[in-house]
Amino acid sequence: MPAKHPRLTLKPALLAVLLAFPAQQALAADCTWDTTTGNWNLASNWDCGIVPSGGPDTATIGAAGVVTIDSVQSVLNLDNAAGQINIDASQFTLGTNGSSTNTGTINVGAGAGPNNATLNINSGHSLSNTGGVIDVSADSVINQLGATITGGTISTTGSGVLDANNSSNNFLSGVTLNGTLDLATSTGVERVTNGLTLGGEIKVNSNSVLAFQGSQSLSGSGAITLGSTGSSNRVAIDAGGTLTVGTDILIHGQNGTIGGIVYVAGSNQLDNGGTLSADVSGGSIRLAAVQTNNSGTLSAANGGQLVLDGAVTNIGGGHIDATGAGSKVSQSGITVTGGTINTSGGGSFVATNSASNYLDGVTLNGTLDLATSVAVERVVNGLTLNGAVNVNSNSALVFHGDQTLSGNGSINLGST
Repeated sequence: MPAKHPRLTLKPALLAVLLAFPAQQALAADCTWDTTTGNWNLASNWDCGIVPSGGPDTATIGAAGVVTIDSVQSVLNLDNAAGQINIDASQFTLGTNGSSTNTGTINVGAGAGPNNATLNINSGHSLSNTGGVIDVSADSVINQLGATITGGTISTTGSGVLDANNSSNNFLSGVTLNGTLDLATSTGVERVTNGLTLGGEIKVNSNSVLAFQGSQSLSGSGAITLGSTGSSNRVAIDAGGTLTVGTDILIHGQNGTIGGIVYVAGSNQLDNGGTLSADVSGGSIRLAAVQTNNSGTLSAANGGQLVLDGAVTNIGGGHIDATGAGSKVSQSGITVTGGTINTSGGGSFVATNSASNYLDGVTLNGTLDLATSVAVERVVNGLTLNGAVNVNSNSALVFHGDQTLSGNGSINLGST
């Protein structure tokens, strides 16, 4: 009969000591790319002798490094010092709460199309892209999952996008975006600090939020497009800030709110040098900044409605337009100061039934509708009328104090 193995019995005191010192967790590796051109997934290409991974590891790519990623890979921290990383029809993840720097180029989708490559930037990750470029090819995507991207340029081609999820921890800080930011396919959030240069398009739908934090600039020659879902499609101005919109920027679309407050309260201001337009038939966009200083264009077109829900001052050549049948600009208990209101092609400027509606030193080239329903318009500092004011439905056009009514237009009283 074979001998029995002796049974090991640990005394309680010794067992307590062993349990107090659990097995050591894997140590973080700090790995440097050790060749010029090669595949991420080969351990021999790293000076640490292993392939760095997403849990604890840091990967450093030197200026001469060209790295191909063609299998699913991840890393906690990445330092791409002017090198080139090609994500070829695969997925690469920057880990949760990590910190990365890119002063080189990251190509998301580098092989023959369709590329279907993905760069995930996980929650809490901070990616400094100052001096760097991230290019997203057609069919590829950057998933921003509660992360901060600072500086540099993000470019997308064709159907390639930067996609921000529904996290208030998504930030773009001082970024140039030449391409598409998708806040439309599903509910998403993007918060902007230190300005945004836009050379592409930001699509806002599905009750998503694009929020400018504090005093910011929106420059470049791109567009923000509001979709169909409703007033909760928002371009917000938070933290008591002023958003300055450049001359070549277009903010337009079907339904949404421009200038409201979402995350940080405080009186806000919009300085518009570009074009803000409700330009989809049947749609309605609300301009809700506490104060809008307009040196550009505020408009309703193609049967859309622009609702003025905060004070508007036209400066320089600033004007308000309602163009095309069914298009209307609605004055909702606010003061419009200076500049020109133009209507044409069946468009109209409409005042609501509020004693807080004022026209202050305005030139009206077109139609003021005080007839379709009960409405009030009060005039201070004169009115130059080169169109028509239609008054019906027991509405009131009220001149306050000593006023002038000049121009070559008419005031038409209706049947009521």
